[in-house]
Amino acid sequence: MKRLVLLFWGIVLSIGSFAQNVAVDHRYASVMWYRQPAINWNEALPIGNGRMGAMVYGRVQIEHIQLNEQTLWSGAPRNWNNPDAKKYLPQIRKAALSGRYKQADSIARKMQGPYTESYLPMADLFISYKNIKDSANYTRSLDLDSALSKVQYTSNNITYTRTAFASFPDRVMVMRHAANKPGSISFAAGLSSKLHFKIKVISSNHIMLIGKCPQHVEPVYLWKIKDKEAIQYAKDEKGEGMNFQLDLLIKNEGGTIKIDENGVTVENADAVTFILSAATSYNGFDKSPGLQGKDPAIDAGRYLAAANKLTYAQLKQRHINDYQPIYRRISLNLGESRNKQRPTVERLKLMKEYTDPEIVASIAQFGRYVLIAGSRPGGLPVNLKGIWNDRVRPEYSSNWCIDHDAQMFYYAAETNGLSEMHQPFLDFITDLSKNGRKTAEINYGLPGWCAHHNTDIWRQTGPVGNWGQGNPHWANWNMSGPWLSAHMFDHYLFTGDKVFLRKQAWPVMKGAAEFCLGWLVMGKNGKLASAPSASPENTFITAKGDTAELSVNTTGDIALMRELFSNCIKTATILNVDNAFKNRLISALKKLPPYKIGSKGQLLEWEQEWQPVDPSHRHLTHMYPVFPGNEISPYNNPRLANAAKKALALRAKTNCTWGFVLKAAAWARLGEADSAWTTWQEQLRYVSPLSTSPVNNYGLYPNFFNSDGRDVIMNGNGCATAVMTEMIIQSREGEIELLPALPSIFGAGSIDGVCARGGFEVNIAWKNNKLVQATLYSKLGNSCSLRTVSSIKIYDGNRLVKLNKIGTLYSFKTEKGKRYSIRVI
Repeated sequence: MKRLVLLFWGIVLSIGSFAQNVAVDHRYASVMWYRQPAINWNEALPIGNGRMGAMVYGRVQIEHIQLNEQTLWSGAPRNWNNPDAKKYLPQIRKAALSGRYKQADSIARKMQGPYTESYLPMADLFISYKNIKDSANYTRSLDLDSALSKVQYTSNNITYTRTAFASFPDRVMVMRHAANKPGSISFAAGLSSKLHFKIKVISSNHIMLIGKCPQHVEPVYLWKIKDKEAIQYAKDEKGEGMNFQLDLLIKNEGGTIKIDENGVTVENADAVTFILSAATSYNGFDKSPGLQGKDPAIDAGRYLAAANKLTYAQLKQRHINDYQPIYRRISLNLGESRNKQRPTVERLKLMKEYTDPEIVASIAQFGRYVLIAGSRPGGLPVNLKGIWNDRVRPEYSSNWCIDHDAQMFYYAAETNGLSEMHQPFLDFITDLSKNGRKTAEINYGLPGWCAHHNTDIWRQTGPVGNWGQGNPHWANWNMSGPWLSAHMFDHYLFTGDKVFLRKQAWPVMKGAAEFCLGWLVMGKNGKLASAPSASPENTFITAKGDTAELSVNTTGDIALMRELFSNCIKTATILNVDNAFKNRLISALKKLPPYKIGSKGQLLEWEQEWQPVDPSHRHLTHMYPVFPGNEISPYNNPRLANAAKKALALRAKTNCTWGFVLKAAAWARLGEADSAWTTWQEQLRYVSPLSTSPVNNYGLYPNFFNSDGRDVIMNGNGCATAVMTEMIIQSREGEIELLPALPSIFGAGSIDGVCARGGFEVNIAWKNNKLVQATLYSKLGNSCSLRTVSSIKIYDGNRLVKLNKIGTLYSFKTEKGKRYSIRVI
């Protein structure tokens, strides 16, 4: 291991001298590029294949590749439900309904269970290059159009090029190191891990890292518990804890190669190809990975053997052939930049002085890139850090916070041509519904299923909080089921897939509705009541001056149940099933209380007009019927839309990057283009990769990762894509609105391939902030209603389509597979 130690110490020497005038590929909004290697993880560039993730630092003397595998977690399935919980529910409910909110808070803690487990880093690959001290003409880049990471520099008059990618079709990560002079590549490479591991030599060019995960990791916010106590391994090596394997195969062209447990040494090669494969013992969310797990050697070996049969050129082409058609489903043009010759980090810094339309488009497309790289069919959904994480105790355990964060990543999936990338999340929700039935029964004595604030790979559905240490306004919130069910129905609205609706979506949606029907009790004035009720992560000050967390009928709870019941009624009608259950929902829907409007005309967050403890709070759950829901819009309910605008205006400036993005999306849904853009701009600012302060540290790191001050929280990346889309096009059932909230700064531009509910694909072009032309492709043959302030005619080829016009809404029938031209007159 001596060589590995030297590699670690040598990292600080890896940044040499760099030329300032570099020829760079500037294809529109596609290439992120830099003139220096990454200082740390917050500058490294991500690649991924939906299973393996890697962060490429691009260092000259000692390259660092940090590696992840999406199923590598601490822990195992366990009993997180609290059998004593249900006996406290009547007490909490009585206290909340009687206005004794602090008493409700106190008792609610007795219903909590353990914290979730942690997403873990797998390994690090270090490559120490010989005879390279200085460098010139340095660039590193990530091409979003091909998902290729590239490093290039000159040393001793030799040009070195490294290319890396993660291949979904071949399930491996590949790197190619080349030089323009034969015999110029010499290095020592080694693998290491922050987890328990050992190195095994397999052959003359193949080494293996075999590792063991902790059986439990305490979350980092239990900061008083030091890592030694927080990271807990089983005493028996064959005991609990996930097993994993990472294989490294090095194929040199020319030169020599030597290998031992300290690593691999290559001398005087012309070119070198690295192939990495990885697997874990994860065997499903309901099986112990240590005692019932798969043998990771089988999958890791299978992936490596198959990839080894292909040349580098074949592996690269197969990767591009898979990735590029998906990425190119959307083309976004917001205008040309005057700063296009500058590297990405400089352009990001200059965003405070000049709106760079190409950088904005790149950030929107980066959200799509992350979803393609991190969320592929058959795998897990992206977690709080995507699939990239370098910490054993990452912020919030890098789990799935399902009171908004996890959902934010997927708000742009369907609209942005990534429907199949949505599927891992839908499958994950289906799994949660299974475990959630146990939680509903054990914790509440209710039918159906429920889930709470956050979850992990084991699909924990019980309330977290470490058996009473969590604050009830997040730990005890139990409305994830309705929120997650909305993704099920939305997938159907975009795809029209009735098989999915019947077999997967309906059981999940119905189960969530069963729980909600059981949860509701009769309140005042013959209306149903959600009690206790929380607005996730926010607290309020009562008229008596008390600070409290739980109350009755928060706007978020009512909105989520109103939407769920409505969607279930529609689904039961579409599928012609469960008429009796549908009638129960129709009756309950009529008895849900109306939304409350306060003295300033604002939509209230709680049932009463209480002041929030934090007037700038990042969560906006009371805005759910505006975004991501579709219940309130300026057209279908102008009174509530105006109340929502006033509530947003009253919300003070937050200190959370993704909070700005969420607020911007709500402004866009309300048709307020300037407010949406001004708010989103707060995310589009540079954050130093060295910054660790949680205060005034919102924005984007140089690699576009969404900063949370202390760590990366990537939900804002996915939601940024959604904001851009919502500014250009919005869709509700049967209605598509063109340019509903387009900021004046993007006066001319276009988007191609964007998807709308009802099964439509739309291309839009605009100039002077007005529609120029559009095309609409009908995937399903549904009727369509277009809303635009422009006067239009619609053509099917050369045939003028008959339109029914009411105000700014144009309705017409479509035929499946036909493309319609929308012309401004």
